[in-house]
Amino acid sequence: MADKGMEEIAVGDSLNSKQGGEIEALSAVKNAIKRSEAPVEVVEAVEEIDHDLAELVVEVALPCPLYRTFEYLAPARWSEEDGTDSAAGKERAGKCKSINQRDLDLATSIVPQQGMRVAVNFARREMIGIILAIKRESDYPREKLKPIEQLLDRSPIITSKLLSLAERIAHYYHAPIGEVLQLFLPTPLRQGRPLYLSERYYQITKEGIAWREEEANRASRAKIAILNFFEAGARYRESTLLTQFPNFKNHRRALLDATLIESEDHLDSEILPAQMPSKESPLQLTAAQQQIVDSIVRDAPPLSFIEGVTGSGKTAVYTEIARHHLARGEQVLMLVPEIGLTPQFVTRIESALAVRVAVIHSQLSDNERLEAWRNAALGRIDLLIGTRSALFTPFARLGLMIIDEAHDSSYIQRDGVRYSAHNSAIWRAHFEDIPLVMGSATPTYESVRNIAEGRFSYYQLPERVSGAMPEWEIIDLNEEKNYDGISTRVLDEIEATIARKEQVLIFLNRRGFSPVLTCLDCGTIEECHHCSSYLNFHRTTGMLHCHHCGTRYPYPTKCRSCGGTHFKELGAGTQKIEKVLADAFPLANVLRFDRDNVRNSRELVENLTQIGEQSADIIVGTQMLAKGHDFPNITLVVLLNSDGLFFANDFRADEKLAQLLMQVSGRAGRGEKKGKVLVQTMFPDNALFHQLPKIGYQAYAQEALEVRQILNLPPYSYQILVQVEARSESEATNYLEGLLNHIEPDPEVEVTPVMPNNLKRRQGFYRVHVVLQSERRSSLHRMAHRIRLLYEANTRSNLRLLIEVDPIDFT
Repeated sequence: MADKGMEEIAVGDSLNSKQGGEIEALSAVKNAIKRSEAPVEVVEAVEEIDHDLAELVVEVALPCPLYRTFEYLAPARWSEEDGTDSAAGKERAGKCKSINQRDLDLATSIVPQQGMRVAVNFARREMIGIILAIKRESDYPREKLKPIEQLLDRSPIITSKLLSLAERIAHYYHAPIGEVLQLFLPTPLRQGRPLYLSERYYQITKEGIAWREEEANRASRAKIAILNFFEAGARYRESTLLTQFPNFKNHRRALLDATLIESEDHLDSEILPAQMPSKESPLQLTAAQQQIVDSIVRDAPPLSFIEGVTGSGKTAVYTEIARHHLARGEQVLMLVPEIGLTPQFVTRIESALAVRVAVIHSQLSDNERLEAWRNAALGRIDLLIGTRSALFTPFARLGLMIIDEAHDSSYIQRDGVRYSAHNSAIWRAHFEDIPLVMGSATPTYESVRNIAEGRFSYYQLPERVSGAMPEWEIIDLNEEKNYDGISTRVLDEIEATIARKEQVLIFLNRRGFSPVLTCLDCGTIEECHHCSSYLNFHRTTGMLHCHHCGTRYPYPTKCRSCGGTHFKELGAGTQKIEKVLADAFPLANVLRFDRDNVRNSRELVENLTQIGEQSADIIVGTQMLAKGHDFPNITLVVLLNSDGLFFANDFRADEKLAQLLMQVSGRAGRGEKKGKVLVQTMFPDNALFHQLPKIGYQAYAQEALEVRQILNLPPYSYQILVQVEARSESEATNYLEGLLNHIEPDPEVEVTPVMPNNLKRRQGFYRVHVVLQSERRSSLHRMAHRIRLLYEANTRSNLRLLIEVDPIDFT
């Protein structure tokens, strides 16, 4: 709701002001907190209201970094030219595709409603916002409220349930509601393009036919000419009539009022309904799989978690559960963590179920995503598969949600609105009153605890459908010779594997050719000018890349420190490993699978096809291939370098490494052929390498949780990261310390000292943070809310405050 209290905070008060100003500012913040938590009475829906709307106030959420909404006046009367048919709307639309009105059962009213988009004037420019509430009163003088410029939709584009989800995300993650709502709209709709491009059709009435015959000699020639153009029963586009009769608009109202003609809007579609596959192929389930399907379908638990080892057939279980919901005419949403998993899931689903499937992910064009979004809203597709952003898609009859690889950090957005799609999916399932099925071979420790405490209905698949779990071998790099990061033991195993016509997966989660370029004369390492990070050399471009801000630099001709001209590329990325293996095995086909080599949907499908058809002998891949994929001919998996996590300044490092090892190793031996996993490390005696394959992930997680509980770390406590970014480190540090000095301490909340992020500087901004920790979520959020309010009262143009709830690292 509109935050009235914030306007009363003394914005001019500085955090470094004298004591009186400090007390004033803090007092104002406390009052603002009280007011911001007070309920506001609104008109939830305006269904039965006359078109004279002059008394209504419309509360709008705008896409700006302000934690409040804005009030506008509804115009005295909505013109029939307003909405998506207006000239402004069509100009905004460009070449936007249209869809069929009849499929939507849209309300004919153009009264403003919650969830509609509006164009408004904000800070002297047009912005597209979402209506959150219709009110009869405002705390502001009416003469100071601006009218809405244009209503862009004929019916709510965001449903009330999705609005509730948006408000929940904004509240929990301390994000501006206007920015949160941007997650719910494809880019064209954020820009104000109409969802539906309609055209008005006209036809002559019985009265019109009789009138033109009776009044042919007395009526104006223009009206008679127009009526004579109509054939009985035929409908004509307005554009056609305007072409034939340029003065048609001058006579249209009189002809309509006299009921000589009648009009009707139609939304002509250029989108053909998705074709239903010709047949379905029921899956043959194991007894364990069938038992889980029967239990979930019968009991319909709101939250289910399937923990199954890699290759245990979780996808088959998802498919059969989905089949039951689809048979009831419901739609299904399936989330996957990586773009690379979508083609595989589409193929499996379409081969098993006779349903219409669509996908949403970032490598589609804006119009492709908009089309999938609309088809889901129209009920024209049955099952939607997508990455994180697909969660916010509207559905006509959503009945089930599925999250595959539910542990994956890709479900967490770290830029813009910082949120977890996993948590948000749980909330959406609650608001929609539908079941959510989650699955993973390596659940997060939070999920392990939720399972133990009965918050999730728990199901296990402890064995693979075919074949045994792969054998592990730890390679000691202190003893083994290696060439550019690949040990002789690994090279021998690769040679033997490809000789058997089997495939090899080399995992290295580092793009580029070399992560470091150093001067041989003085030892200077090339760094990004905007970030506190080394530059990565990319052989494909011949340039140095910053993997944090995206800046590219030419390969240096001389050292910036000493002027030397001798450089050496240190370390190995996927491009270098690709070259080393191609040189070592010239007859083998080496395929690199990373974001530099897979830039769009076409390249994604092409590369996956090469792997699936076994035309690639050795695959060098990043995390895009580390999870979920099922390639039966891959029998050897090699982890080249996972030691970096041993040195991470992160209490979750052991959890992440355990998940990585289990997931990557799970790509080996998924068919009838036996699999092997080779792990290169400088620390072969680390207990993780020996315990994990011996006792399994679940037992390892339980032991790790005992340590977490002793240390009172999540999930036995909760954390919020508060970060400040500024052009200098001292400025960021002083500002954040000043904020904390003005916040009343809470004995239930621990606050760490201010410290720099692991990546201290990014995109020209220095970043410092504190971590708030508490066993009570309410206390934690209350303090974060107060910090945010105080920041708003003392904003500076060169400073940014970021709040991240449940942070997974401190980079």
